[in-house]
Order: sequence, then structure tokens, then C-alpha cells
Amino acid sequence: VNYQNTIRGFSISATLSMVFTVMVLAAAIFLLTGKILKPLSRLTHSISSIDDKNLRHRVELPRQQDEVYRLTQSFNNMMDRLEGAYIAQKNFAANAAHELKTPLSIMKTSLQVLELQGAPSREDYMEFTDDVRQGMDRLIKTVESLLTLTSPSLKGDTETINALAAAERVKNDLAPLAEAMGVAITVKGDALQVTYNNELFYRAVFNLVENAVKYNNSGGYVHITVSGGERLIRIEDNGIGMDAQAIENVFEPFYRSDLSRSQKIPGSGLGMSIVKTVIDRYGGTLEIDSALGKGTTVQFKI
Repeated sequence: VNYQNTIRGFSISATLSMVFTVMVLAAAIFLLTGKILKPLSRLTHSISSIDDKNLRHRVELPRQQDEVYRLTQSFNNMMDRLEGAYIAQKNFAANAAHELKTPLSIMKTSLQVLELQGAPSREDYMEFTDDVRQGMDRLIKTVESLLTLTSPSLKGDTETINALAAAERVKNDLAPLAEAMGVAITVKGDALQVTYNNELFYRAVFNLVENAVKYNNSGGYVHITVSGGERLIRIEDNGIGMDAQAIENVFEPFYRSDLSRSQKIPGSGLGMSIVKTVIDRYGGTLEIDSALGKGTTVQFKI
């Protein structure tokens, strides 16, 4: 009997000890799991509170540099990129609306002025027609530029192009502008065959040279050099140049530097964006070296 009681007591004690141990372990696991999952819960809560009105919000990094730390850091980096893209999209839409609205406003104003005149003369009609033509040309150029930037088929219809001949064509087409600006354009170099869409390649080189002419001074120069060995086109000018901020932002759609605005240099700010888009689609690179008051050198590497 004593033996059975002892066995029974031992069994009860062992069972109670096991139950107590299990409860202690369960409580420890619960507390440990809560501690481990707390950063994830905080991250989840922070993520769920972000919308388009508070894209600047970032999740505080945990003290311990573990997987949750790296996950939080990756999320914050993603939000940085997302915020940048969102701001760029808003700016693009606002600038596009402005560029489209300006010529329309000019045409509307010209029409209102014409309507106020009791008996418009032929000269009045001619002036109105000229204003409308200029406005339409600006609208068409802006829309065509926007279509170029967003076209998914920029690499279609490629062919072998003589880059030196293309540079000569650009020089000839820009001769009236260069003469009006008092700028001399020269072309030199050797044979360079490239495989591009002919119109897009011409557009990229044209925009680069046109900028070099427009942002220049009377008596200035624009030297175009085609190098077959280095497979590049170099465009060098001694114009007004750019500061570091302008170089950083020059490829943004509709970007116009304060200097270009103050000097009332015409343009929509889409030219360099188109150049960069075309060159990127074909795997080329573009390097800019510039200084205010000294000029700019652009290297278009094929």
C-alpha cells in the first residue's frame, strides 16, 4: 500500500511539474514571440497608415540590426523612390499643362483683341493669323515631344547611319538660327557608322547642337566632332554654361534653368529629356562638362 501511495504521489508530482513546466514554457514562448513580432507589428501598422497624402512618412529603424532592421530599411528606400517618382509625375503633369495652356492663352487673347476692333484691317487679320500659327507650331512641337518621350517603340525601324553626314545635316538645318545668333558651327571628324532609328538619331544630335547655339553668345562657336575610334560625338561651345544644379536637372522634362528664363531663351524644356530617352533606349551614354560663363561640352557615346 505504501508503495502504491508513493508511486501515485510521484505520478501526481511529475504531472504537476510537467504541467507547470509547460505553462512556464508557453508563457516564455508567448512573451518571446511578442517581443520578436513587435517590430513587425509596428512596421505593419506604419505601412498601413501611408497613403498618397503622407508619402514622406518613414518607419523608424529598430535598434537591433537584424532581419526586421533590413526589411524596414528596404521599405524606407522603396518609399524614397516612390515619393520621387510621384513628385516627378506631378511636376510633369503640371508643367505639361502649363506648356499646353500658354500658346492657347496667347491665341485666345489675340482673338479677343481682334473681336474688340470694329472693322479689323487686313494687317490685323495677318497679325492674328501669325499669332495663331506660332501658337499652333508650339503646341504641335510640345505634343510631338511628349509622344517621343512616352513612345514604347523608339527602337523600331533601325538602319545604318553615317554619323558625320547626320552632323553635317544638323549644321545646315541650324544655319539660319546660328546666323541670327551670331554663332559659328563647325563639323569635323571621321567615319562613324551607327545603327539607330534615323529620325530619332537626327533628333538627338539636333537637340544637342540647337541647345549649344541657343545658350551661346554673339560671336561664339559650336564645334561638332565625330570620332569613329572612340565611337562618340562631341559638341563643344563657349556659351553661357551651366552650374552644378542645372547639370543635375537638365534631363528632367520641362526643366528650365533660372538663367535661361531670365535671358528669355525660347524652349519648352523637353529637348534634353528626349535626347536622354533616345540614348538610353539604344544603350548609349551622355556626359556633360560645363561651367557658368565658360561653355559646355557634351559627349554622346554610341
